[in-house]
Amino acid sequence: MKIILKTLLIGLFVVIVIGFLFGVYILNAPSVVQSEPPKFQVHKRTAVRGRPTVNSKPLVYTKNKYLFSIEQRYISNLNIGVYSREMLFSVALAQRAILTPDALDKELKTAFNWKEMFEDSLGGIKINSNSPKIKVLLSGQDWLLTDGTGAGYTVARNNDVLDIYLPNFEDAFNTKKISLSNDLEFTVVKTNQHWLMKDNKYQQSYEIRNGKDKLNVYQQSKYPIIKLLFQVDTTPVNTLSEGKLSVELREGFKRKKIPLSVNAKLVAEEGGTSWQVIDGTQIYNIQKTESRLNVYLDLDSKWLYIGITDALKGWIPRESGTVFLPSTPVLSSRQQLKEKLIAFMDRFKRNEKDTNKPNQSEDSELTE
Repeated sequence: MKIILKTLLIGLFVVIVIGFLFGVYILNAPSVVQSEPPKFQVHKRTAVRGRPTVNSKPLVYTKNKYLFSIEQRYISNLNIGVYSREMLFSVALAQRAILTPDALDKELKTAFNWKEMFEDSLGGIKINSNSPKIKVLLSGQDWLLTDGTGAGYTVARNNDVLDIYLPNFEDAFNTKKISLSNDLEFTVVKTNQHWLMKDNKYQQSYEIRNGKDKLNVYQQSKYPIIKLLFQVDTTPVNTLSEGKLSVELREGFKRKKIPLSVNAKLVAEEGGTSWQVIDGTQIYNIQKTESRLNVYLDLDSKWLYIGITDALKGWIPRESGTVFLPSTPVLSSRQQLKEKLIAFMDRFKRNEKDTNKPNQSEDSELTE
């Protein structure tokens, strides 16, 4: 018995020593090399395939890019900024619950005052028509209600009541194989006409405009183009009226690393409050305000000023610009084990601290 116990103790000691040495070996793994910050570069192409290099990410576009068109019924979602199939309110059928499917279809088209029902609902949504159109999707069960603007609402029968829903706006993007996150921000630029949608998770913005009989969806530039370059006092206005650029304006261009050539032309616009500087393929617009002159970059210029972060800004070609994104460092198996071991030790320390923390209720009883 003693021999067995002694053997077990020796074996346990060996396991502890080996485990300790293995832990030290893992914890001394070389640190992960930090990736370089992204930077701008001209769009390079390989000689074999004619494609961008693998470590560069193209800007793709600098203006809004048309993606696809969707039905106007989604106006109802856009006006209130809800993209899911959300129920708005319910209506009791009362004596109409015994009607045949065909008769109920007719009642919904002729006897229901939909405009008044929407105004009396808690959501306060208004429909812009005294006689909305009802389209039968499934006789006696499902209908599509649309108003004069084309905004649509789904009407579904649930036993003796009718439930009114918003359309599922997400379906319009899913059918085009474009995913949307739950973190969406809607901005109504003009009701029933113009909207902006920002997906904070995927860092992508969309613009939606009402066409003649459809909604056109555009993808906005992922990286914002900085239009306002700099400002100066309005004192150089007299010089501008003489067709010359003032010293202050030229210094402003130099500070932005935009040295103007000797061939740069100053063109005065109507009204004497705006001018345009044309320097080869670059165009700059000067606007007069009450106390300042604002200098803007024209989006038709060959080179655009892009801002990815507050620290990362720079000039990039409009047609061939890319952002250089270094690849993520590949961790060795030893480095992966090190990260897991450190995370385990941190969790153990937190649990130990929580265990040793005195109970609030017990302390309060002792002090009474």
